[in-house]
Amino acid sequence: MAGVYAHPDYYEIAFDFRDVSAEVDFFETCIDRFGDGVTDADSVLEIACGPSPYLLEFDARGYDFTGLDNSSEMISHSIEKAREHNIEATYLRRDMADFYLPERVDFAFCALGSLYLDSNDALRSHLDSVGDALTPGSLYCIDGSIDFPGGTSSKHEWETTRGDTTVEFCIEQQPTNVAEQLTHQTITTTVTDEEGTHTFSEEYEIKTFAPQEFRMVAEDSDFEHVGWFDSFDLGKPVAECEPGALHRPVTVLRRQ
Repeated sequence: MAGVYAHPDYYEIAFDFRDVSAEVDFFETCIDRFGDGVTDADSVLEIACGPSPYLLEFDARGYDFTGLDNSSEMISHSIEKAREHNIEATYLRRDMADFYLPERVDFAFCALGSLYLDSNDALRSHLDSVGDALTPGSLYCIDGSIDFPGGTSSKHEWETTRGDTTVEFCIEQQPTNVAEQLTHQTITTTVTDEEGTHTFSEEYEIKTFAPQEFRMVAEDSDFEHVGWFDSFDLGKPVAECEPGALHRPVTVLRRQ
């Protein structure tokens, strides 16, 4: 990926709205409730880790952290963050569709709709790679990426400020092939700082995954589907929410 993704500092500010501590609380609750024999989980893999916003929180809770991303800029940024905080984290520049970890971990997650895959075959390969990376009975949580509304256009925009830097972020999606669930995605980022205003624009064609399709592919791999929950809240099963009102639905899978 290019555009703002090649600028980790700006990207980190754009997504600074997250309550990372609360999200990690959710992950740990899922592990305790749904993990099969891994309640003492102490290692975690973040897929498409970007600037590693979860690194410090997981480290403070005693987890060994591994981050995987296909961007050299993000990997370099994350390595430097770990070094600055004296954290022994592992970072790998890999394609999420096909990767290998030298040692298994006890939990994996992918945040912010970052499951960028272009086909069901790529999804199968991705799940095979994650399955090989996880200890049996452990969980894989995916934030977003499942198309619950079903092939609709969308536009989301927001503004975040940190210090003297303001980042305006806009992501638009327009279906291009409903049958194959292909969507044209446009991301526009405007950054205003002491040096002036900079605009980054990028476009992609991505595949979205319907819930039934995703579940079928997942359960044909090494995973079983535990559930879907909105807004990092086990009290909000997606089945009880209006599709158009979903905020950040989280998929919970368990490695068999």
